[in-house]
Amino acid sequence: MIMILLQILLLNLLPSTNANKCACATDNVNVRTGSGTNYSVIGILRTNQCVNKTGHFVDNVGTKWASVVFKEKLGWIASNWLIDPTTGGSITGCPKIIPRSEWGAMEPRGIIRKFTSQTLPTFVILHHGATERWSDIGFNFVIGEDGNVYEGRGWQEIGVHTVGYNSVSLGIGIIGDFTSRLPSEAALNATKQLVKCGVDNGYISPNYTLIGHRDVGSTACPGTRLWELIHSWSHYNEN
Repeated sequence: MIMILLQILLLNLLPSTNANKCACATDNVNVRTGSGTNYSVIGILRTNQCVNKTGHFVDNVGTKWASVVFKEKLGWIASNWLIDPTTGGSITGCPKIIPRSEWGAMEPRGIIRKFTSQTLPTFVILHHGATERWSDIGFNFVIGEDGNVYEGRGWQEIGVHTVGYNSVSLGIGIIGDFTSRLPSEAALNATKQLVKCGVDNGYISPNYTLIGHRDVGSTACPGTRLWELIHSWSHYNEN
């Protein structure tokens, strides 16, 4: 017990912006002695039950594990089973992403190519709501003006949204026409949070370039007002 308490104390002495906040389970999930499924189970965190997290994370084979204090013991939980109760989003700083199964997406009608760890997207391309007919939704993510993020092709599958750039970019479409007005603050914040989430979790290159569709194509997309706004955003057209 003394060693465990010392571990917790040392972890909390390390700098972390997430320390001393709680996390809640989205379903029954195992709490383990280490950051991986090969570690033994010390208990089960039940659906909607919450624990304090230390703010420390470890990546293991594509899964980010969160360090938590469970019944006065130091434990680890796969972070995709945990949400921040104040925002409803991921504890890793990601916005809440509504999966395809929840919003009723149809199965793709063809083979969809995937990104690999050697071919991370180096561009993030913003679009607005106009779309064409494809074998599947063309965007990787779609964002509503209510701030909800909807999974399109997701993080790992290559989209069809920008000719010549699909295989090196992540396409994000914001629902609406932003020719003469800006998206809502909720949509803009969700967009920024989604991009940061992709970088922090290894889905987007840290040295990505942000552009609007019209920067690389003959189109009005993503709308003049939105396009003008993103000129002031970090990483815009830097390369």
